[in-house]
Formats: sequence, C-alpha cells, structure tokens
Amino acid sequence: MFKKAMLFLASFLLASTFAYAEKKFTVSGEVTFQYDGNVYICLLTMEEFRDFNIPGHELSQSPCKVIQMNTDLKKVGKVSFTFDNIPKGTYCVFTYQDVNMNGKTDFENYALSEPWGSYKENMSNMPVWGVVKFDLEKDITGIKIAM
Repeated sequence: MFKKAMLFLASFLLASTFAYAEKKFTVSGEVTFQYDGNVYICLLTMEEFRDFNIPGHELSQSPCKVIQMNTDLKKVGKVSFTFDNIPKGTYCVFTYQDVNMNGKTDFENYALSEPWGSYKENMSNMPVWGVVKFDLEKDITGIKIAM
C-alpha cells in the first residue's frame, strides 16, 4: 500500500509540474528594406532596448538575429523572421540596418541615422519604449516592418 501511495504522489507531483510549466510563445513576421548593409532583427526587453539606443552601441552586443546582406537578398528586399520559445513578458520587435557596416548604432541630432523599424509603428524620428513595446501573452504572427 505504501508503494502505491508513493507512486501516486510521485505521479501527481510530476503532472503538476507540467501543468505549471511556463507557456512559451512565437513572434514572427517579415522585414522589408531597400539598402545595403546587414539587417538586425531584435526582440528586446526594456533594458536591452535602452542599451540598443545609445549612440555607438556595439550591435554584436545585442540579442538580435543578424541577416547578412548579399546580392540575392537585396534583390528580394525582404526577409522573414521567427523568435520561438519566448516567455510571457513585455518586449519590442526592433529592426536596424547597418548601412555603413561599422557594427554600431549611428545617430545624428539625437536620432538614429540609419534605417530602423518596429512592430508597433512609431511616428517620431526616435524609437520610444512606451510606443513600441507590447505585452506577449499569445503567439504574434504576420508582423510587417518596413524600414
């Protein structure tokens, strides 16, 4: 009887662990561009977004998917992206094209001087966290970002 009780308890604990496992989500879409230069597609938290938007930020330090530009890709002018297994939270999808290939974020008069875009449209010259952020509570697909 003791063995059955222990087996039941172990099964119950294992099942409850799976029931409370954190749900993960997918964020996907497409980015269009028109210039030469690697394209950085980033899913950023508030802290990562803040760091990204510092003049001279090293792009290699950001958690981004880097799309290496080539002749065929430039002809197509768009690229798809997918971020899988993302936990619930507040993020922004931010894209940046390093046209001058210096590996850094470039600014002029306090605004990004190379093409950029975000999932949530921003009408200013500078990306603002309060505008571009979103709460991830379900899969988000079909995003269209034009730089």
